Amino acid sequence: MEIPRTVGSRPVGPVAGVLLGLVAGGLVFAAWVNDLLLGVAVACVIGGLIGCVLVAGPGWQRFGAGLLAGAVVALGVCVAVRWGAP
Repeated sequence: MEIPRTVGSRPVGPVAGVLLGLVAGGLVFAAWVNDLLLGVAVACVIGGLIGCVLVAGPGWQRFGAGLLAGAVVALGVCVAVRWGAP
């Protein structure tokens, strides 16, 4: 069974990756604030998924790059809001 490389009639793009990455970054931050080991575990799982998409997913590199960018931005925003400068 072949995995489809398109969503609808267009290839998967970076916008979908960024949106999902924002959710993933927020999830990592929320897990990390509640329990450090849980946050590390969630970060490793999400990092592994991003790595798999970037390396092993032909045609999905733009989605994976957007996913990575969204996760980093969300994590940075959450940290800045929580412990940012006064």
